[in-house]
Amino acid sequence: MNCEEKTLPYDGFRSLAIYQGVIRDCVHDLKYNNNQSLGDTFSQWLAALIAQENWELDMVTPVPLSAQRYRERGYNQSSLIAKPLAARLHLKCIPIVVRRIRHTPSQVGLSAEERRLNVIGAFEAEKDLVSGKRVLLVDDVMTTGATITSCALALKNAGAKAVYCVTLARHSPRVG
Repeated sequence: MNCEEKTLPYDGFRSLAIYQGVIRDCVHDLKYNNNQSLGDTFSQWLAALIAQENWELDMVTPVPLSAQRYRERGYNQSSLIAKPLAARLHLKCIPIVVRRIRHTPSQVGLSAEERRLNVIGAFEAEKDLVSGKRVLLVDDVMTTGATITSCALALKNAGAKAVYCVTLARHSPRVG
């Protein structure tokens, strides 16, 4: 399938930075070293980025972790960004809008196709909460887009009017 044939289930996507250098170090600090205060700092920058887009939004929700990963880490790094971001945008953050209905192995080290297959059917959205709504989906890093795409598809299948996605960082496209 080539790019022209692929229809993405989200209506807009923005990322703050390329996943390298200081941004990569900060994301690792947030995600693996329990530096939860970084969520508020990142939310300031993301709010400015979203303001430039003029997206009409009704709510903010983080990409969910599996229950197992949440127990291991003790928090969801995407929630630590989504909650202060929602406050800055004067919106509600509703973390239960999308839920992971099955645990998936970590995406780290998987190929693009393995990542896509890994998250197929892994998410479900609450129809009563999203039907007719414009949702901002927040994640920390986008590598291939498999997780964001799967979550956005779950939101659209539950009746979301529009789904917009933001991440702190994204991997740069491969050159050559």
